[in-house]
Amino acid sequence: MDLNATLRQVRDIVITVECAACGRSGQLDRAILLTKHGAAVTFARLRRMAAMGCDRLVSLDGDRCQTRFPCLDGESIVR
Repeated sequence: MDLNATLRQVRDIVITVECAACGRSGQLDRAILLTKHGAAVTFARLRRMAAMGCDRLVSLDGDRCQTRFPCLDGESIVR
């Protein structure tokens, strides 16, 4: 999963976000994300925003949060 990828590089209309640790999942509208954050926003930044408030994201043991974007695992990234 390349968290340095930007919204510019992922053309999926809907961006799915999920966390295996918490069991939470959701869908984000790419057009709304582009309007709010711009095409240069990285998935690392989006991940931090999506996981805001997660005790696992910032802990004494480091980042144990499992928030991920399945679109980054496949062929959705345009280089």
